[in-house]
This record gives sequence, C-alpha cells and structure tokens, in this order.
Amino acid sequence: MKNRHKEFPSDSFIAFAVGKANIVVGSGPDMAKSYTTEQFLDLDMKGQVILRAEFPSFPEEHVFRTFKVMPRSGNAHAYVNSGFRAQVDKKSQPGQVIIKDVALVFGNISPNFIHARATEVHLQGANIADPAVLQQALTKLKEEVVPTEDDPCEASAAYKKSLSMSLFYKFALELVGDLADTRYRSAVGSLVRPLSSGKQTYSTVPDNYPVTRAMPKLESMVQCTGEAKYVSDVQQGHMLHAAFTLTTLGNAAIYKVDPTDAKAFPGVTMVILHGDIPGINNVSALHNPEELLASKRSLHAGQPIAIVVAVSQDVAEKAAKLVKVEYFDVQPPILNCRDAIAKQSFHPQPKGIVVGDAAAVIASAAVKVSGEIEMGTQNHFHMETEGAVTYPTEDGLNIESGTQHMDSVQQAVSQCCGIGRHRINVTVKRTGGGFGGKGGKNWIAGASAVAAFLTRRPVKVHVSLWDNLRMKGRRYPYLMKYQAGTDSSGKLLGVIMDIYGDAGASDNYIGPLNGAGRMSDNVYSSTAWKVSLYACKTNTPANTFCRAPGSTEAIYFIEYILEHVAKTLKKPSLDIKRLNFYKNGDTRRDGSIVKDIQVAEITDQLMESAEYTARMAAVTSFNQANRWRKRGMNVVPMRFDCHWAGRHYNCLIAIFHAGGTIAVTHGGIEMGQGINTKVAQVVAFELGVDVKYIVIQPTQTLTNANASGSNGSVTSELVCLAAIDCCKQLRTRIDAVRGKDTEKTWEVLIEECFKKGVDLSAHSYVSPVLELPVVYSTYSAMCTEVELDVLTGEYQITRLDMLYDCGESTSPMIDIGQAEGAIVMGLGYFLSENQVYDPKTGENVTFGTWKYKPPMAKDIPIDFRVAFLPNAPNPSGVLRSKLVGEPPLCMTSSVVFALRNAIAANLAEVNKDDAWFHVATPMTVERVQQYSRIEIPQLRYKD
Repeated sequence: MKNRHKEFPSDSFIAFAVGKANIVVGSGPDMAKSYTTEQFLDLDMKGQVILRAEFPSFPEEHVFRTFKVMPRSGNAHAYVNSGFRAQVDKKSQPGQVIIKDVALVFGNISPNFIHARATEVHLQGANIADPAVLQQALTKLKEEVVPTEDDPCEASAAYKKSLSMSLFYKFALELVGDLADTRYRSAVGSLVRPLSSGKQTYSTVPDNYPVTRAMPKLESMVQCTGEAKYVSDVQQGHMLHAAFTLTTLGNAAIYKVDPTDAKAFPGVTMVILHGDIPGINNVSALHNPEELLASKRSLHAGQPIAIVVAVSQDVAEKAAKLVKVEYFDVQPPILNCRDAIAKQSFHPQPKGIVVGDAAAVIASAAVKVSGEIEMGTQNHFHMETEGAVTYPTEDGLNIESGTQHMDSVQQAVSQCCGIGRHRINVTVKRTGGGFGGKGGKNWIAGASAVAAFLTRRPVKVHVSLWDNLRMKGRRYPYLMKYQAGTDSSGKLLGVIMDIYGDAGASDNYIGPLNGAGRMSDNVYSSTAWKVSLYACKTNTPANTFCRAPGSTEAIYFIEYILEHVAKTLKKPSLDIKRLNFYKNGDTRRDGSIVKDIQVAEITDQLMESAEYTARMAAVTSFNQANRWRKRGMNVVPMRFDCHWAGRHYNCLIAIFHAGGTIAVTHGGIEMGQGINTKVAQVVAFELGVDVKYIVIQPTQTLTNANASGSNGSVTSELVCLAAIDCCKQLRTRIDAVRGKDTEKTWEVLIEECFKKGVDLSAHSYVSPVLELPVVYSTYSAMCTEVELDVLTGEYQITRLDMLYDCGESTSPMIDIGQAEGAIVMGLGYFLSENQVYDPKTGENVTFGTWKYKPPMAKDIPIDFRVAFLPNAPNPSGVLRSKLVGEPPLCMTSSVVFALRNAIAANLAEVNKDDAWFHVATPMTVERVQQYSRIEIPQLRYKD
C-alpha cells in the first residue's frame, strides 16, 4: 500500500523505518534483493512481492517509541504517526543525556516526508536534557515539518505541525527521565485504557409480569446468529437489481444525461431517466416535491439522476458509474449556515418564540454574555443501509421495504408509478436501524417500484454505504448566536437566541429546527425570551430527523449559555443551573404551568450516586499534580416532553383455536428498539397468558393502513396502547364464555370460544386527541468525567453516570439498552463524527468509514453507569411507563463541557487566564488539541 500510495500513513512503514529495516523483495527466493525503506517507496513492484524484512540489532542504550494519534481510539488511520529512536549516553556526564544516534520518523505529513533530517542532524551529539537544546530542536522541527493541505477532510496543517512537535517532546521527556519534573513527565507515553465496566440499575414489579420483567428481545437470538432476515438478504433467481447514478456537482444546471455506455454494459437491462417515470417525478409525501431523478438542476452533489437496472447489484453499480452527466451554469455550492447567511439563502422562516422584551432586559442586566455556537452534523449510520424489493402482481405492486414509514413509501410509489395506493402493499418485517434516516426519504423504494413497474420483474435496490451517505440528508448542523443577561447572582433575566439550522436543499423536514426552538429552555426559567429560527437553504441533501432531533441541540444551546454565565461569575456551573431550575407553579414559555417537576431531586440523587463532590476534589488534585494530563467533569440535567398529537397507529390481534396461539401485527416498525418485545409483553399481560403464545407478524399497509412513521420515541407506547384496546375487546368476548370458571386452561377456553362462534380477532386504531400538547415530561441528569492528553488532544471518558426517569419500565432490559445506545450515539455526535464537503463541488468527501468515524468499543465510557429512577410510576403513561429511545442522547453534551473544563485547566497554567473561550462540535481530537493553544516555550522540563 505504501509503495503505491506514498501519502498512506502506514503504521508498519513507520516501525520499519525507525527500526532501520531492510525490505527484501523479489519474484522468488533466488531473485531477492534488499532495499532500505526509502528505496522501497520508489521501487517498481510489478511481478515482485515482499519476501521478508530484516532488522539490525541495537545496543541496549537505544530507546524506541512509536505513536499513533487517531480520530478515535481504534480502527482509524493516523492524523500523524511517528517513530523515534535514540542511542543515548547518560553515564559519561552526570545530569546530561547525550544523543549519539537518532531517528525521527513521521507519517501523514506529506507523501515524501519520512525523516526530520535537519532536526536529526541538530540533535546528533547534543545534550537533550539541556532546555535550550530542546527548544532549538522543537524550533527546527517546526520549520521542516510542512504538511500538505490538499485533502479537505484531512487534519489541518497547523494541527499536524503542532502534533509532530508534541510527539517529539513526549519522546524527549522519556529520554531525560528523572531530570524532568514529575508533573511534566505526565506527558510520557499515551493514554492507557483499563478494562471497561458497566452498571445497570433498574427495578421491576413482579405482580405485573411479564410487563416490567427484564427479558431479551424476541429477535435477539436470530439477530446474534445471523439468521434474522433483512431486506438486504432477499435474493431470488429472477430478481433484477438497481443502482443510482448520482450527480457530482452541488449547484449546477443539468445539460445532458447520456446513458449509452451504461446501456451497453453486459448485464444491464434498462437505464431509467426522469422522463421514463410513468407517474409523477416526486418521492415526497410532504409539502415540497422531491424528485426521484433530477430533471433540470442538481440541487446537491449526490442527487439521483439515473437508475441502472441489471442482473446483479455489482453490474448495476459498475454500470451506474458509466452514465455521463454534463452540466452548465455551475455555481459555487452553499454548504453551511455561514455560507447561507452570506448569500441570504433561506427557506421560509419558521415561527419563533417571544416572551417579554429580552433585548431591554439584557441591556439593563448586571451580567451579560454573548457568543456563537457552531454544531456539526451526524449521519444516521444504520447497521443496514436502506433497501427495498418490489414484486409486480396482477393487482399492482408488493413491496418489501426497510422503511420507518410505510405510509410515506406507499404514497411515494403511488405518485411515481401512477397507480392508486390500494394497489400497493408495503410490508416491513424489520429494518436494521433507523434513527430517522429511513422515514420520508423514499428514493430507494421509489426506484425499486418504478423499475419493477417498467420491467414487470422483481427489482431490488440496496444502496451501498457510500451511496447512502452521499445521497441522503442527516442531522441538522447549526449556528446559534446568543445574548443573555442575569442578575449578579446568575439568575437568568433575558435570553436571545438566533438559531440557524441547515435544512439543506429542501425544508420538507423542518421539524428538528422547530424542536430546537421549542425545547431551548430545557429546565430553566427566565423572565424574557426571544428565539428566532432561520432555515438555511444549502446545496446539501435535505437534512432530516436524526435521533433526538432539535432537542439535543436545544439543550446544548442553553447549557452552553449557562456555562458561559458561570465562567463569567467564576461560580460552579451546577450552582448557576440550580439557581435557574423551573419550580412547580412557574409559567413556561407556552403558557403552561409547571407541575410535578423532578429535576432538582434527580440531580441531587445523581450527585450522590455519582460521588460528585469527592470526584470533583479528585479532579482538582489530579490537575494540580499533572502538567500534561487534565481531567474535567460536568453535569447536564434535562427535561424531555412527550407528544402524542398527530400520531396514528394500528394493532390487529388474532387468536387461533386448536392451541390458543396469538398473532399480532401493529403499525410500528421493528428497528432494533425492541418494539415487538414490548407489544408481546403487554399482550401477554392483558390476556393473562405466557409470552410463548405470542408471535409478532410483519407490519403491512393492508392491516395497518395510514400508520404514522416510527419515530419520536413514542411509537412503542402508542402501539402498546392500541394493543391494550384490542385485548380489552377480546377479553370482553372471552370472559363472556369463561364466566366464573377460572380453572379452564387458556387452550380449552379458546377452543370453547371458537365453537361458540366468538370472533377471536380485534383491531384498534389509536389517534390521541389531547387537551394539552405535552402528555408528560421525563427528567434526567448525566455526569461525565474525562481525561485529556493535552499535547495530542486524545481523551478518554473515564466515567459516565446517568439517572433517568423511565417511569415503570415496560421492559427494563430493552429500555436500558436503548438508553446506552442513545448515549453512545450522542458521544459520536459530539466527539468524533465529522462531516466534510468539498468546497468546490459540494461533494461529501467523508462518505465512508475511512474518513467518517462513529464511536467504537474503546470510545465508550470506561466506567458506564446507567440507572432508572426507582419507584416512579407515570400516571399519564401507558402502563405507567415513559419513553426512552431519544432523551438520554440529549445529555451527552456533558462530555463537551467536561472536555472544555479539562482544556480550561491547561490554559489556566499557561496564562493564568480563566476567561471563557468558545468551542465548536464535534470536539474532535484535532479541535481539542488546538483549543489547548500549545506553543514551543511551554514544552519544557520544569517550571
């Protein structure tokens, strides 16, 4: 790899180079020749292979050290990797460390940069323990490390240069050993992660079993063994496959689409352009049309422009790349909120929030803060990319889909194919993750249906991860400008927020931006608010709902402001937050009266269980003892409102005689969140039978017509509500046959019902009509502690505690899993998942796992503790439960503030300045190190 791609940051090559390895290459044992690592890079390897590597031996006084600093803890290429070797003499002259031989090797600086030769020469024979020698070497290294800047998704040159110096400094500290102060030697080596541990705390109510019983998902075994079937697994001999051709420019008119080469590719049966669509070129079920295939203008790079149908997926994908697209009127793409503001590119402005005169209140406030908050986006990154298989029938079309929203798919297919919805049956057995990314975006099902309609053969569309990330929208990025005023104690008086949300090319999915405004008070009271919302129109795919959309950002916004206030007043942020908590009887911004608020009590309980006070003292002590390792802690409380309005879900239950077994189908989609298990537990509880009698059948538009999408964390409880209604209907009929005979077995009773002609099936359609928009609120708090390697920007989450009000959990094991999953997804959003577009073309350049980094096993908290609030039944919830799928993600911003506190601890050592500094998310390793503002004079051995 390194031979072909000199820019590749090969870890093996670094080790070989620093170890002075010779690489033996040849076409066979008798044709072998030895090359140095540098000679190897220019070698023509055609017809040759690497036979072996030969390393020389080194005297004992040699010290070796390698480093690899990555965007996440593992399975990632390096920002910079390095290897150092030095032969040192510590005995000849006491107090000196003379370098006799040295090698400084770096990767990912530029394709041809390997050794820092000038610095190596400078160090030869020098006393590295001399502070002046160290400073001179660092200055020399800074001059000769000149990183290339031709890749927009690579780390900045400034970071790579600073990181190179930091890594050498770490090595120098290791060489001088005890000659450096203990505090400074905290830089030696890298962060070491101990074995992960976790604690899950929840309560159950045995009298209500199987409801509240902790049990694994019904599908867990077949999922673990790989036997669970997804749309991506569907395969049959007669089936065709389709793939998309995507546009490559983000703001350009389409002049010509030439499918000639694609049509000639062996195995291709059809190429579909916008003019071939039999119905309307629109896959949106919302107010603004979204074209299945671009017709006049490419609104964003990655927009589908052609569908290639072929005998296999491989053929379809290869041929799709052969479709030629010519453009004209090419304009610079608008790619973020700042671009949109500069170009005044906006969708219609959503309604904001005004309470009192915030500007006047802030103007007269004792304490004023202002600033900007910039937040990146997040891909949904499902385990299974979306897929669909369409089967033509004599009546219309049957579709197996991986959607979150069957109704939306049915409508889109009806529009594109020009046939009535009654001729289209959509079925979903399960989908491999959703997070909002498989609801409303109907290109996949639309393409499958149009291709099947035209070819009269089954057609499968299962997009690659690359195309999935190129063509689909994701979580809204935000720019928020704020002003706030408080009294001298920190009590909020007025808050102004100008929230700019990047809606992308369409504002069909404006809900996240509205949510960001609606929930921006979190748990805090202020006399005046002005929240203005702006939907930025950019040349990116239309952004959409992504787990806890809007709420996550809203909570971050107000927490950020309060952290700023606390820093200005030089008070602990938790004290400022407590001071501003809503209290029972307060009036919220929508005019509702606060009642049953638990945020103060939950925060107190979390602080006790998380040992907050003792750990904060330990953090302070650690920071005093370590110059280059810093720790930080932070607590974020939360309110999350449950909304049922506008939701519609069905349930159909059938009980079969000759055994009494029960089949259930409902309007929710099983996405891995355990909805089927909860429904089975509820049905078993309501009918008084064991869960073993129950099976959940696939969801269909025929049996569950007009169902809402599965999102917003409320689908499970509303589907369970529909199931309860079905069970009540069935119990009334069954009890009439049972009478007072309670001894009959379930099987006997059902058989008797059957013989008496009792209807053993029931249907329910739930569409709640409510007096108030909020059904109930759930309260929670999260405490996060981090440890930071200041010199590299690497960090670890040493411990995370969450106390969450889940009511009386319907299925604790599933709800705990949902909470933990939401937390990890939030950590990825706030830390490592960085989306980058090419500024010239608008193309997504982080469309795969090479550049886009969701968290992995070693990125989770080392000590991970999740607890549900005990003895907290919810009188307003379904069977006393509360939602859980999204809210825990909202508090993961605590990791940002914990990192910020760790960075602040370092900055306080540099200039004794405790002033506020702004940070942007995601808090990547690069950003964290750059916020620490490391300069050469700081890199020393002693104070």
